[in-house]
Amino acid sequence: MSAKSELKRRHPLESLGVKMVRRGDIRIERLQDRLNPKVPFPHKHDFYQIVILHSAMGWHEIDFKKYPVKGSQVFLIKPGQMHEWKLPVRSKGFVIEYTEESFSKDFLGKLKLAQHSRQVPDHFRIPRGNNVFSDRFLTMMEQEFLNPGDNFELCLQNYLCLVLLEALRLSKAADRQLAENDDVITRFTDMVEEHFQEHHQVEFYAGELGLTAKALSAKIQKNLRLSAKEYILNRCLLEAKRLLSYSDLSISEIGYSLGFDDPNYFSRFLKKNMKMSAGKFRKTPLKD
Repeated sequence: MSAKSELKRRHPLESLGVKMVRRGDIRIERLQDRLNPKVPFPHKHDFYQIVILHSAMGWHEIDFKKYPVKGSQVFLIKPGQMHEWKLPVRSKGFVIEYTEESFSKDFLGKLKLAQHSRQVPDHFRIPRGNNVFSDRFLTMMEQEFLNPGDNFELCLQNYLCLVLLEALRLSKAADRQLAENDDVITRFTDMVEEHFQEHHQVEFYAGELGLTAKALSAKIQKNLRLSAKEYILNRCLLEAKRLLSYSDLSISEIGYSLGFDDPNYFSRFLKKNMKMSAGKFRKTPLKD
């Protein structure tokens, strides 16, 4: 069976040697334990996954972007993202997994870290001497997970809180995401994630947020470095690429599912943004 055919099947995580993350859980494991057995093809899941690499060489591909792996670095894979890695079994690091329900509403929920997780870049490097992403700190978190004592859920939440706050700092997302307009940005990106298949117009989101389209566009441009319209259409484009690569839907069916009623316009939209036709993109083989 081809890689793309394999991608179109549904695989229970347990059948691939991966444990299910239940809603509200926080889990940390050694990277070595995730490399054998491994998931042998691109896949996605409905929880967050932080991959912390201390010693590894190879590559990690997330949503069609391949990152070379060398040295200490972090990957944060969000729910729904397609990813695949090729790393030697001697690689060292940690994998942390959690869901939005992992944060208690009376404490960590106030920091909106679940929302900020979606704004952290997929990849950033760990500077020399960093304490939070160190083997020592993550081993302490691992021991709390493996040997749970009283209030261990709260302890794991605190460890995860520090990891995510440090990720925001190191990815240079902190100033942008914790700025004065942060609540608007977070609500906008959340709304786009929920409604991009039906609503492509900035006016819809602006109305829901109680702003004019011009005011919303100005805030998005300032914080995300692209226009609100570009953000919405980029989300449509990403989903189109996923469906072209990992589903049997026709190009027209994909367009309809994303709110494009005119198949010809959808085809032009894809060709303009992918620099190739949808048919050619679909036939492009997945690289090893």
